[in-house]
Amino acid sequence: MSAAQTLPNWIAVAIGAQHITLWTMAGATVLRQHHLPFSEGEWRPPLLSFLNESTSTSDIPVLVSGSDLAQPVEIPAKPGDLRTVEQSPDGRRLQFLPGLKQAAPLAVMQTAAAQIAGFLALNPKWDGVICLPGAMTHWALVSAAEVVSFQSFLTPRLFQSLRQNQTATWAQTALQEAAADIMSKPERLAARLAELSVAVQFSEKDAPEANGALWGYLLGAELASARPYWLGQNLALIGSDDLAAPYMAALQAQGLSATHADPERMALAGLLQAWRLLQGEIDTP
Repeated sequence: MSAAQTLPNWIAVAIGAQHITLWTMAGATVLRQHHLPFSEGEWRPPLLSFLNESTSTSDIPVLVSGSDLAQPVEIPAKPGDLRTVEQSPDGRRLQFLPGLKQAAPLAVMQTAAAQIAGFLALNPKWDGVICLPGAMTHWALVSAAEVVSFQSFLTPRLFQSLRQNQTATWAQTALQEAAADIMSKPERLAARLAELSVAVQFSEKDAPEANGALWGYLLGAELASARPYWLGQNLALIGSDDLAAPYMAALQAQGLSATHADPERMALAGLLQAWRLLQGEIDTP
């Protein structure tokens, strides 16, 4: 039977901030990949509609990451050992991969937990800090395949809320200069943002320069707060190109380098790990 004729035996689903990534799978082989848009957190209707309309996948397991329907696991925990929890939203049985939760500081990660599991499955015995920029950015300290602690930030969301133009480009020099300014004195952040707003209002900065400065001020504050995570650590960055780029620029200005990994590939690898656990292919303590 050719790859095109191979029937799927499970489905992997990663719920992101604005779209669902769905893979129909035959074991470890991807047969097809789909992107389903949704808005305002309403991921259930598009996902369940897709599953109900796909007659060839009506009776196979569906593993979902990024939902809060499974109670998150308290850290320290090994993301690669997380087992799915069966729930039946709207009558369709699905397997939900839990996220990770931290009591102090209070924080939770959902799809990021699957991405970390995937990264560690592809990079065994890797220790260090993984940064996962997204609607909420997480810095996770990993040791012996276990998430020991993590810290979360709203930096990308703040950027989207505060920028005063629709231009996507940003100036690297402006970013790095602004980040250095705030890292030296984080208490300047609110004042610098006010100054930037006025500079944009009176056209003293063009859009790329303004975007670069805004990224720099916000990332400078984030890096100052996350210093215990990245200082002297082996670093990895799991994020889409558009979000990874400003983070990489800010890190490079500090003389740091990070391994960049694709978030969808990492999420799929994490879901594959959960599928193998569900099938009994992997034993956990």
